[in-house]
Amino acid sequence: MINRVEIKREAKGILRQAKVSPLLMGVLIFGISLVLERIQYLIEYGTIFPIWRLIDYVSYLLSADPGAFANMTEDQLLAMAGLTSSATGYSLFFSILIGLFMTVLYGGFYLYCMGIRQGREMPVSTLMDGLGLAGKLIWCSILTSIKVFLWSLLFFIPGIIAAYRYRFATYNLLADSSLSVSEAIRLSCQQTSGMKGDLFVLDLSFIGWSLLSSLTAGILSIWLLPYMALCDLAYFEEGQRRLGRSPYGDQSGDTGPTWEL
Repeated sequence: MINRVEIKREAKGILRQAKVSPLLMGVLIFGISLVLERIQYLIEYGTIFPIWRLIDYVSYLLSADPGAFANMTEDQLLAMAGLTSSATGYSLFFSILIGLFMTVLYGGFYLYCMGIRQGREMPVSTLMDGLGLAGKLIWCSILTSIKVFLWSLLFFIPGIIAAYRYRFATYNLLADSSLSVSEAIRLSCQQTSGMKGDLFVLDLSFIGWSLLSSLTAGILSIWLLPYMALCDLAYFEEGQRRLGRSPYGDQSGDTGPTWEL
Protein backbone atom coordinates (compact mmCIF):
# COMPACT_ATOMS: atom_id res chain seq x y z
CA MET A 1 0.00 0.00 0.00
CA ILE A 2 1.23 3.48 -0.87
CA ASN A 3 2.37 5.47 2.18
CA ARG A 4 0.88 8.92 1.56
CA VAL A 5 2.44 10.47 4.67
CA GLU A 6 5.92 9.30 3.67
CA ILE A 7 5.41 10.54 0.12
CA LYS A 8 4.48 14.00 1.35
CA ARG A 9 7.45 14.06 3.71
CA GLU A 10 9.73 13.06 0.85
CA ALA A 11 8.26 15.79 -1.39
CA LYS A 12 8.96 18.45 1.24
CA GLY A 13 12.55 17.24 1.46
CA ILE A 14 12.95 17.50 -2.31
CA LEU A 15 11.52 21.04 -2.23
CA ARG A 16 14.19 22.05 0.27
CA GLN A 17 17.11 20.35 -1.48
CA ALA A 18 16.47 21.20 -5.15
CA LYS A 19 19.38 23.18 -6.61
CA VAL A 20 17.04 25.42 -8.62
CA SER A 21 14.32 26.49 -6.21
CA PRO A 22 10.83 25.11 -6.88
CA LEU A 23 9.56 28.37 -5.40
CA LEU A 24 11.19 30.22 -8.28
CA MET A 25 9.41 27.96 -10.75
CA GLY A 26 6.17 28.50 -8.86
CA VAL A 27 6.66 32.27 -9.04
CA LEU A 28 7.21 32.06 -12.79
CA ILE A 29 4.11 29.90 -13.34
CA PHE A 30 2.01 32.17 -11.11
CA GLY A 31 3.36 35.35 -12.69
CA ILE A 32 2.84 34.18 -16.26
CA SER A 33 -0.71 32.98 -15.58
CA LEU A 34 -1.51 36.24 -13.79
CA VAL A 35 -0.25 38.37 -16.66
CA LEU A 36 -2.19 36.33 -19.21
CA GLU A 37 -5.32 36.54 -17.06
CA ARG A 38 -5.06 40.34 -16.87
CA ILE A 39 -4.60 40.59 -20.62
CA GLN A 40 -7.71 38.44 -21.01
CA TYR A 41 -9.64 40.82 -18.72
CA LEU A 42 -8.41 43.79 -20.72
CA ILE A 43 -9.69 42.25 -23.95
CA GLU A 44 -13.04 41.22 -22.46
CA TYR A 45 -13.83 44.11 -20.14
CA GLY A 46 -11.53 46.94 -21.20
CA THR A 47 -9.77 46.95 -17.83
CA ILE A 48 -7.27 44.65 -16.11
CA PHE A 49 -9.14 44.97 -12.78
CA PRO A 50 -12.87 44.64 -13.56
CA ILE A 51 -13.68 43.92 -9.92
CA TRP A 52 -12.68 47.44 -8.87
CA ARG A 53 -14.94 49.00 -11.46
CA LEU A 54 -17.78 46.79 -10.26
CA ILE A 55 -17.11 47.70 -6.61
CA ASP A 56 -17.15 51.41 -7.49
CA TYR A 57 -20.43 50.97 -9.34
CA VAL A 58 -22.08 49.05 -6.50
CA SER A 59 -20.89 51.71 -4.03
CA TYR A 60 -22.49 54.35 -6.21
CA LEU A 61 -25.78 52.43 -6.28
CA LEU A 62 -25.73 52.01 -2.52
CA SER A 63 -25.21 55.71 -1.93
CA ALA A 64 -28.01 56.62 -4.35
CA ASP A 65 -30.51 53.87 -3.53
CA PRO A 66 -29.59 51.07 -1.06
CA GLY A 67 -32.20 48.74 -2.53
CA ALA A 68 -31.34 49.39 -6.17
CA PHE A 69 -29.55 46.10 -6.82
CA ALA A 70 -31.22 43.87 -4.22
CA ASN A 71 -32.75 41.58 -6.84
CA MET A 72 -30.12 41.93 -9.55
CA THR A 73 -28.07 38.98 -10.73
CA GLU A 74 -24.31 39.15 -11.09
CA ASP A 75 -24.62 39.34 -14.88
CA GLN A 76 -27.07 42.25 -14.62
CA LEU A 77 -24.71 44.14 -12.32
CA LEU A 78 -21.78 43.54 -14.68
CA ALA A 79 -23.85 44.70 -17.64
CA MET A 80 -24.99 47.89 -15.90
CA ALA A 81 -21.41 48.64 -14.90
CA GLY A 82 -20.30 48.24 -18.51
CA LEU A 83 -18.44 45.01 -17.75
CA THR A 84 -20.37 42.61 -19.94
CA SER A 85 -18.00 39.92 -21.15
CA SER A 86 -17.79 39.61 -24.91
CA ALA A 87 -16.44 36.08 -25.23
CA THR A 88 -16.34 36.23 -29.01
CA GLY A 89 -13.80 37.11 -31.66
CA TYR A 90 -10.47 38.23 -30.25
CA SER A 91 -11.48 37.38 -26.68
CA LEU A 92 -12.38 33.77 -27.46
CA PHE A 93 -9.32 33.32 -29.68
CA PHE A 94 -6.98 34.65 -27.00
CA SER A 95 -8.64 32.51 -24.34
CA ILE A 96 -7.97 29.39 -26.42
CA LEU A 97 -4.36 30.46 -26.97
CA ILE A 98 -3.88 30.93 -23.22
CA GLY A 99 -5.20 27.44 -22.54
CA LEU A 100 -2.91 25.88 -25.12
CA PHE A 101 0.12 27.81 -23.93
CA MET A 102 -0.47 26.91 -20.26
CA THR A 103 -0.83 23.24 -21.22
CA VAL A 104 2.64 23.34 -22.79
CA LEU A 105 4.08 25.43 -19.95
CA TYR A 106 2.86 22.92 -17.37
CA GLY A 107 4.50 20.21 -19.47
CA GLY A 108 7.83 21.93 -18.90
CA PHE A 109 7.03 22.35 -15.23
CA TYR A 110 6.30 18.63 -14.84
CA LEU A 111 9.59 17.85 -16.59
CA TYR A 112 11.30 20.04 -14.00
CA CYS A 113 9.56 18.16 -11.17
CA MET A 114 10.49 14.82 -12.72
CA GLY A 115 14.10 15.94 -12.86
CA ILE A 116 14.39 17.10 -9.26
CA ARG A 117 12.74 13.87 -8.07
CA GLN A 118 15.71 12.13 -9.68
CA GLY A 119 18.15 14.49 -7.97
CA ARG A 120 19.04 16.29 -11.20
CA GLU A 121 19.72 20.01 -11.51
CA MET A 122 16.94 21.43 -13.65
CA PRO A 123 17.49 24.98 -14.95
CA VAL A 124 14.74 27.58 -15.23
CA SER A 125 14.76 27.06 -19.00
CA THR A 126 13.19 23.64 -18.38
CA LEU A 127 9.84 25.43 -18.32
CA MET A 128 10.13 25.80 -22.08
CA ASP A 129 11.07 22.16 -22.70
CA GLY A 130 7.40 21.30 -23.14
CA LEU A 131 7.57 23.00 -26.53
CA GLY A 132 9.31 19.92 -27.90
CA LEU A 133 6.14 17.93 -27.24
CA ALA A 134 3.63 20.74 -27.73
CA GLY A 135 1.49 18.91 -30.26
CA LYS A 136 1.19 15.75 -28.19
CA LEU A 137 0.60 17.61 -24.94
CA ILE A 138 -2.18 19.69 -26.44
CA TRP A 139 -3.83 16.75 -28.16
CA CYS A 140 -3.59 14.68 -24.97
CA SER A 141 -5.28 17.46 -23.00
CA ILE A 142 -8.05 17.79 -25.57
CA LEU A 143 -8.63 14.05 -25.92
CA THR A 144 -8.71 13.32 -22.19
CA SER A 145 -11.03 16.28 -21.60
CA ILE A 146 -13.43 14.94 -24.23
CA LYS A 147 -13.32 11.46 -22.71
CA VAL A 148 -13.96 12.79 -19.19
CA PHE A 149 -16.82 14.94 -20.49
CA LEU A 150 -18.45 11.98 -22.26
CA TRP A 151 -18.18 9.83 -19.14
CA SER A 152 -19.69 12.70 -17.13
CA LEU A 153 -22.78 12.59 -19.32
CA LEU A 154 -23.59 9.20 -17.79
CA PHE A 155 -23.42 10.66 -14.29
CA PHE A 156 -21.11 12.76 -12.14
CA ILE A 157 -19.26 9.83 -10.54
CA PRO A 158 -18.15 8.13 -13.83
CA GLY A 159 -16.67 11.46 -14.90
CA ILE A 160 -14.59 11.69 -11.72
CA ILE A 161 -13.39 8.11 -12.12
CA ALA A 162 -12.43 8.83 -15.74
CA ALA A 163 -10.41 11.87 -14.67
CA TYR A 164 -8.37 9.67 -12.33
CA ARG A 165 -8.06 6.97 -14.99
CA TYR A 166 -6.34 9.36 -17.43
CA ARG A 167 -4.39 11.25 -14.78
CA PHE A 168 -0.94 9.98 -15.77
CA ALA A 169 -1.33 10.35 -19.55
CA THR A 170 0.65 13.60 -19.69
CA TYR A 171 3.38 12.19 -17.45
CA ASN A 172 3.70 9.20 -19.78
CA LEU A 173 4.32 11.47 -22.77
CA LEU A 174 6.93 13.45 -20.86
CA ALA A 175 8.68 10.32 -19.55
CA ASP A 176 8.66 8.58 -22.94
CA SER A 177 8.32 10.90 -25.93
CA SER A 178 8.13 7.91 -28.31
CA LEU A 179 4.62 7.09 -27.06
CA SER A 180 1.61 8.21 -29.05
CA VAL A 181 -1.17 10.05 -27.21
CA SER A 182 -3.43 6.99 -27.42
CA GLU A 183 -0.68 4.78 -26.00
CA ALA A 184 -0.06 7.24 -23.16
CA ILE A 185 -3.75 7.24 -22.27
CA ARG A 186 -4.02 3.44 -22.37
CA LEU A 187 -0.90 3.17 -20.22
CA SER A 188 -2.41 5.59 -17.70
CA CYS A 189 -5.50 3.38 -17.45
CA GLN A 190 -3.25 0.45 -16.52
CA GLN A 191 -1.12 2.47 -14.10
CA THR A 192 -4.08 3.85 -12.16
CA SER A 193 -5.82 0.48 -11.87
CA GLY A 194 -6.33 -0.10 -8.15
CA MET A 195 -4.82 3.32 -7.38
CA LYS A 196 -7.74 5.69 -7.98
CA GLY A 197 -8.84 5.56 -4.35
CA ASP A 198 -5.33 6.44 -3.17
CA LEU A 199 -5.17 9.36 -5.60
CA PHE A 200 -8.57 10.57 -4.40
CA VAL A 201 -7.41 10.52 -0.78
CA LEU A 202 -4.24 12.36 -1.82
CA ASP A 203 -6.33 15.11 -3.40
CA LEU A 204 -8.54 15.32 -0.31
CA SER A 205 -5.45 15.85 1.82
CA PHE A 206 -4.70 19.05 -0.10
CA ILE A 207 -8.15 20.64 0.30
CA GLY A 208 -7.07 22.70 3.30
CA TRP A 209 -4.03 24.01 1.45
CA SER A 210 -6.15 24.82 -1.59
CA LEU A 211 -8.57 26.84 0.54
CA LEU A 212 -5.67 28.75 2.07
CA SER A 213 -4.31 29.38 -1.42
CA SER A 214 -7.62 30.90 -2.52
CA LEU A 215 -7.62 33.14 0.58
CA THR A 216 -4.18 34.44 -0.43
CA ALA A 217 -5.35 35.23 -3.98
CA GLY A 218 -3.40 32.23 -5.24
CA ILE A 219 -0.04 33.38 -3.86
CA LEU A 220 0.32 30.24 -1.75
CA SER A 221 0.17 28.22 -4.97
CA ILE A 222 3.78 29.29 -5.58
CA TRP A 223 4.74 26.65 -2.97
CA LEU A 224 1.69 24.41 -3.23
CA LEU A 225 1.97 23.72 -6.97
CA PRO A 226 5.41 22.01 -6.91
CA TYR A 227 4.54 20.26 -3.63
CA MET A 228 1.40 18.69 -5.12
CA ALA A 229 3.17 17.81 -8.37
CA LEU A 230 6.00 16.01 -6.57
CA CYS A 231 3.50 13.96 -4.54
CA ASP A 232 1.52 13.12 -7.68
CA LEU A 233 4.66 11.99 -9.47
CA ALA A 234 5.45 9.59 -6.62
CA TYR A 235 2.19 7.81 -7.41
CA PHE A 236 3.06 7.86 -11.10
CA GLU A 237 6.39 6.22 -10.32
CA GLU A 238 4.59 3.51 -8.36
CA GLY A 239 2.25 2.95 -11.30
CA GLN A 240 5.26 2.55 -13.59
CA ARG A 241 6.93 0.05 -11.25
CA ARG A 242 3.76 -2.05 -11.05
CA LEU A 243 3.93 -2.44 -14.82
CA GLY A 244 7.64 -3.26 -14.72
CA ARG A 245 8.59 0.03 -16.35
CA SER A 246 11.38 2.43 -15.44
CA PRO A 247 9.71 5.47 -13.80
CA TYR A 248 11.16 8.00 -16.23
CA GLY A 249 12.90 5.92 -18.87
CA ASP A 250 15.75 7.58 -20.72
CA GLN A 251 15.31 11.35 -20.68
CA SER A 252 18.84 12.16 -21.69
CA GLY A 253 18.01 12.64 -25.33
CA ASP A 254 16.56 15.71 -26.96
CA THR A 255 12.91 15.22 -27.78
CA GLY A 256 13.01 17.88 -30.45
CA PRO A 257 9.99 19.78 -31.66
CA THR A 258 7.09 17.66 -32.83
CA TRP A 259 3.52 18.45 -33.80
CA GLU A 260 2.49 14.91 -34.55
CA LEU A 261 -1.02 14.21 -33.27
